[in-house]
Amino acid sequence: MANQAAVAAFFLFALAVFSNFELSASSLVSGKVSCLDCHPDFDFSGIKVLLKCDGEKKQITAMAASDGSFRSVLPTADKKGSINCLAKLLGGPEQLYAHKHNLVSELVKSKHDSKVLTTSNPLTFSLSCPKPTRDDVGNMIGDSKTINFPGTGGFGFPPASFFPFLPIIGIP
Repeated sequence: MANQAAVAAFFLFALAVFSNFELSASSLVSGKVSCLDCHPDFDFSGIKVLLKCDGEKKQITAMAASDGSFRSVLPTADKKGSINCLAKLLGGPEQLYAHKHNLVSELVKSKHDSKVLTTSNPLTFSLSCPKPTRDDVGNMIGDSKTINFPGTGGFGFPPASFFPFLPIIGIP
Protein backbone atom coordinates (compact mmCIF):
# COMPACT_ATOMS: atom_id res chain seq x y z
CA MET A 1 0.00 0.00 0.00
CA ALA A 2 2.86 2.39 0.80
CA ASN A 3 4.52 1.62 -2.55
CA GLN A 4 1.32 2.44 -4.42
CA ALA A 5 1.04 5.78 -2.60
CA ALA A 6 4.67 6.61 -3.36
CA VAL A 7 4.24 5.72 -7.04
CA ALA A 8 1.04 7.76 -7.21
CA ALA A 9 2.73 10.74 -5.54
CA PHE A 10 5.69 10.49 -7.93
CA PHE A 11 3.31 10.26 -10.90
CA LEU A 12 1.35 13.32 -9.75
CA PHE A 13 4.60 15.24 -9.16
CA ALA A 14 5.90 14.37 -12.63
CA LEU A 15 2.55 15.32 -14.18
CA ALA A 16 2.59 18.69 -12.37
CA VAL A 17 6.13 19.44 -13.52
CA PHE A 18 5.60 18.52 -17.15
CA SER A 19 2.15 20.12 -17.46
CA ASN A 20 3.72 23.61 -17.25
CA PHE A 21 6.66 22.66 -19.43
CA GLU A 22 6.41 24.31 -22.86
CA LEU A 23 8.62 23.44 -25.75
CA SER A 24 9.70 26.65 -27.38
CA ALA A 25 11.28 26.76 -30.77
CA SER A 26 14.12 29.08 -31.52
CA SER A 27 15.48 30.32 -34.81
CA LEU A 28 18.80 31.76 -35.83
CA VAL A 29 18.47 35.24 -37.31
CA SER A 30 21.18 36.48 -39.63
CA GLY A 31 21.13 39.82 -41.41
CA LYS A 32 23.09 42.87 -42.40
CA VAL A 33 22.75 46.62 -42.08
CA SER A 34 24.19 48.92 -44.70
CA CYS A 35 24.98 52.60 -45.03
CA LEU A 36 24.10 54.69 -48.07
CA ASP A 37 26.64 57.50 -47.67
CA CYS A 38 29.47 55.98 -45.60
CA HIS A 39 33.03 55.42 -46.73
CA PRO A 40 33.89 51.79 -47.67
CA ASP A 41 35.78 50.97 -44.45
CA PHE A 42 33.05 52.28 -42.10
CA ASP A 43 32.82 50.43 -38.77
CA PHE A 44 29.24 49.28 -38.10
CA SER A 45 30.00 48.14 -34.51
CA GLY A 46 27.48 49.33 -31.96
CA ILE A 47 24.49 49.61 -34.29
CA LYS A 48 21.49 47.96 -32.63
CA VAL A 49 18.76 45.95 -34.34
CA LEU A 50 15.56 45.00 -32.49
CA LEU A 51 14.07 41.55 -33.25
CA LYS A 52 10.48 40.72 -32.27
CA CYS A 53 7.97 37.98 -33.14
CA ASP A 54 4.19 37.94 -32.74
CA GLY A 55 3.11 36.00 -29.70
CA GLU A 56 6.43 36.54 -27.91
CA LYS A 57 6.73 38.98 -25.04
CA LYS A 58 10.50 39.14 -25.12
CA GLN A 59 12.28 41.37 -27.61
CA ILE A 60 15.85 40.61 -28.61
CA THR A 61 18.45 43.27 -29.39
CA ALA A 62 21.26 42.29 -31.73
CA MET A 63 24.46 44.25 -32.20
CA ALA A 64 26.03 44.62 -35.61
CA ALA A 65 29.62 43.53 -36.18
CA SER A 66 32.20 45.80 -37.81
CA ASP A 67 31.12 44.62 -41.30
CA GLY A 68 27.41 45.30 -40.59
CA SER A 69 26.31 41.69 -40.11
CA PHE A 70 24.30 40.63 -37.08
CA ARG A 71 23.34 37.22 -35.72
CA SER A 72 21.06 36.27 -32.87
CA VAL A 73 18.92 33.43 -31.58
CA LEU A 74 15.27 34.42 -31.58
CA PRO A 75 12.60 32.52 -29.63
CA THR A 76 9.58 32.03 -31.86
CA ALA A 77 6.08 30.87 -31.06
CA ASP A 78 5.97 28.75 -34.20
CA LYS A 79 2.80 26.75 -33.63
CA LYS A 80 1.19 26.90 -37.07
CA GLY A 81 4.32 26.94 -39.19
CA SER A 82 3.96 30.63 -40.03
CA ILE A 83 6.53 33.06 -38.74
CA ASN A 84 5.57 36.70 -38.23
CA CYS A 85 8.75 38.41 -37.04
CA LEU A 86 10.21 41.86 -37.64
CA ALA A 87 13.63 43.45 -37.46
CA LYS A 88 13.91 47.17 -36.72
CA LEU A 89 16.97 49.40 -36.92
CA LEU A 90 17.25 51.09 -33.52
CA GLY A 91 20.33 53.27 -33.72
CA GLY A 92 23.98 53.40 -32.93
CA PRO A 93 26.75 55.43 -31.39
CA GLU A 94 26.21 58.15 -34.02
CA GLN A 95 22.99 59.78 -35.21
CA LEU A 96 21.46 57.66 -38.00
CA TYR A 97 18.92 58.82 -40.57
CA ALA A 98 16.62 56.36 -42.35
CA HIS A 99 13.38 56.38 -44.31
CA LYS A 100 10.44 54.51 -42.78
CA HIS A 101 10.50 51.75 -45.40
CA ASN A 102 14.22 51.09 -44.71
CA LEU A 103 13.81 51.12 -40.94
CA VAL A 104 11.73 47.91 -40.50
CA SER A 105 12.02 44.60 -42.33
CA GLU A 106 10.05 41.38 -42.11
CA LEU A 107 12.04 38.26 -41.26
CA VAL A 108 11.71 35.42 -43.77
CA LYS A 109 13.36 32.03 -44.16
CA SER A 110 16.71 32.16 -45.89
CA LYS A 111 17.04 30.76 -49.41
CA HIS A 112 20.21 28.90 -48.44
CA ASP A 113 19.10 27.39 -45.11
CA SER A 114 15.48 26.96 -44.02
CA LYS A 115 16.44 27.04 -40.34
CA VAL A 116 17.86 30.55 -40.61
CA LEU A 117 15.76 33.72 -40.78
CA THR A 118 16.94 36.78 -42.67
CA THR A 119 15.57 40.24 -43.52
CA SER A 120 13.26 40.51 -46.52
CA ASN A 121 14.50 43.99 -47.46
CA PRO A 122 17.76 45.70 -46.47
CA LEU A 123 18.05 47.78 -43.32
CA THR A 124 19.78 50.88 -44.68
CA PHE A 125 20.57 54.24 -43.15
CA SER A 126 22.51 57.46 -43.79
CA LEU A 127 24.87 59.40 -41.57
CA SER A 128 23.83 62.76 -43.00
CA CYS A 129 20.31 64.10 -43.12
CA PRO A 130 18.91 63.38 -46.59
CA LYS A 131 17.78 66.34 -48.66
CA PRO A 132 14.03 66.33 -49.27
CA THR A 133 12.81 65.44 -52.73
CA ARG A 134 9.90 67.20 -54.37
CA ASP A 135 7.50 64.57 -53.04
CA ASP A 136 8.74 64.88 -49.44
CA VAL A 137 8.77 68.68 -49.20
CA GLY A 138 5.11 68.96 -48.19
CA ASN A 139 5.50 66.32 -45.49
CA MET A 140 8.67 67.74 -43.95
CA ILE A 141 7.65 71.40 -43.66
CA GLY A 142 4.92 72.20 -41.18
CA ASP A 143 1.69 73.96 -41.99
CA SER A 144 2.09 77.75 -42.05
CA LYS A 145 -1.57 78.73 -41.75
CA THR A 146 -2.36 81.43 -39.23
CA ILE A 147 -5.38 81.45 -36.98
CA ASN A 148 -7.58 84.52 -37.21
CA PHE A 149 -8.78 85.43 -33.74
CA PRO A 150 -11.75 87.77 -33.53
CA GLY A 151 -11.02 91.24 -32.24
CA THR A 152 -11.48 92.23 -28.66
CA GLY A 153 -14.88 93.21 -27.40
CA GLY A 154 -15.81 96.51 -25.93
CA PHE A 155 -13.95 97.81 -22.87
CA GLY A 156 -11.05 95.35 -23.34
CA PHE A 157 -13.12 92.26 -22.59
CA PRO A 158 -12.78 89.22 -24.84
CA PRO A 159 -15.54 88.79 -27.38
CA ALA A 160 -18.65 86.85 -26.40
CA SER A 161 -17.81 84.18 -29.00
CA PHE A 162 -15.10 82.82 -26.64
CA PHE A 163 -17.67 81.98 -23.96
CA PRO A 164 -20.17 79.13 -24.35
CA PHE A 165 -22.50 81.20 -22.18
CA LEU A 166 -22.84 84.87 -21.32
CA PRO A 167 -21.10 85.55 -18.03
CA ILE A 168 -22.91 87.62 -15.48
CA ILE A 169 -20.46 90.11 -14.05
CA GLY A 170 -21.07 92.57 -11.28
CA ILE A 171 -24.24 91.32 -9.61
CA PRO A 172 -24.04 92.04 -5.88
